[in-house]
Amino acid sequence: MRGLHLTDYKIQSKAVYRSLLLGHTAIAFLLLLTDIFVDLKSGPLWLYSGYFVLCCTATIHGYRSDEQIKSTRALTPFLILVMIELTFFNYPASYNTIVFWMCFVPLVALIAQGIRASQLWVVIVFLSYVGNSFYIHWIAGEAYAIEVYIIPTAIGGIIFFSGLLISIYVLYNLLGYAYKSSVEKNEELIALKNNLQAKTTILEDYHAAMMDLTRKNLEKKGNTVMIEEVCQVLNRLLNLSRVSIWFYNLDKTKLQRQFLLDNGKVYREEVSLAVIDSPKYFYALEHKPFITAPLAQTHEDTSELTKGYLKPHNIKSMLDCPIYEDRSVIGVICCENKKYVRNWSAEDALIVQSLGDYLSTQYKNEQILQLMNQLKTQNIALHEQRDEISSMNKELHTLNQKLIETNGSLESTVTQRTQELITQNNQLKEYAFVNSHMLRAPLSNILGLSNLIKLNPAFSKDPELIHALYQSTKNLDEIVRKISATLEDGSNLTRKDIDYIINEQFKKSDTD
Repeated sequence: MRGLHLTDYKIQSKAVYRSLLLGHTAIAFLLLLTDIFVDLKSGPLWLYSGYFVLCCTATIHGYRSDEQIKSTRALTPFLILVMIELTFFNYPASYNTIVFWMCFVPLVALIAQGIRASQLWVVIVFLSYVGNSFYIHWIAGEAYAIEVYIIPTAIGGIIFFSGLLISIYVLYNLLGYAYKSSVEKNEELIALKNNLQAKTTILEDYHAAMMDLTRKNLEKKGNTVMIEEVCQVLNRLLNLSRVSIWFYNLDKTKLQRQFLLDNGKVYREEVSLAVIDSPKYFYALEHKPFITAPLAQTHEDTSELTKGYLKPHNIKSMLDCPIYEDRSVIGVICCENKKYVRNWSAEDALIVQSLGDYLSTQYKNEQILQLMNQLKTQNIALHEQRDEISSMNKELHTLNQKLIETNGSLESTVTQRTQELITQNNQLKEYAFVNSHMLRAPLSNILGLSNLIKLNPAFSKDPELIHALYQSTKNLDEIVRKISATLEDGSNLTRKDIDYIINEQFKKSDTD
């Protein structure tokens, strides 16, 4: 049953439909009033009374809410068809009359529901009329007598033409509403087309400007040139009175203007806005993606700037967008209109925001470039240090090898020297033993002979005694020389060797 409330063309008006309900109720009232005072000879009074009550109910129901209108649109042609059929079954002689009233069903359906529903009601009305034809043929045969009453027929005709005129008038209003709607929609489409064309032009200009900015490599020309180019682009794209770029100072206590383009003139003198003087503006700048103030002097975010900044420069409207660096606001692009109040569009805000992002990206790229240069310098220094460390490692390795070799030879030398010292120590011990024991005998002889000569000077002239003293001294000298020579040669001198030298020397002295 979707055809009862759907239409191919959504030409529907609530006001026109409600007018149709009122006209339908008026016709029902005229039928009831006429039947009360003049019998229409076509149906009982209860039928007209019930029809009028149902029409009033449908009208009230249609006026309550927009949602209830949808449920009553199919009810109106249905009531008309039911009324016609009940009239026919109560008074079959009205068969030749109801065919004219049946045309109201698809006509009302056309006004209330649309073309598709009207087509469906045409089929329903045709089937009903065919059914009525079979019924009247079944009860009356090929012909039946018709009684025409002048007054009821005349009044019925007036009511019929009244209903027809009401339907035509309502249909005319519906067509007028449809035409007016089509004109309005056409105007809206034209406006949308023009708006779309204007936005497309702006976007094309913006795209060309961004391509031009990107190709110029402004970061190589310095921040001042880049800021000036961005202001020129904004002034050209948005047709601004003033556009300026501001940056925070180091401690973020104020904004300092870096560049101003006012009606095509460039200003570079420094102007500042203190954070403490405009806390609401700076709070909005920190927490909003952009500030759109058509009435800048009374806007909640910019009204604090009225006295010291907006009024002196006759600024009517403002559009401000923050510039970020590492998610922190470092500055702002300020677009201003002086001539008139300007309602900033979403495209205006997006263009300013995109250029703010462009500046943020360029500053970030510059920071990255500086970091890369620092890393490059540090890498060069690290390479140099690495080469120096490698050279030092090689030297340390060479020194370590030499130290290992030196330690090996030193250990051998120490062992050798230790052995020599042990040997010399043993020889010294033997020499001390010889000096204290074996050399004591000739020395005692010398001392004894020396004492005799000292005690008795007469013995100094005894040749034998003098010879014996000379011989003992010579023996002692020879023994000491041999022992010293042996020790100087490094020969291993034992007690047996010393005893042999002494015995040989004494034997030699006895021979002499």
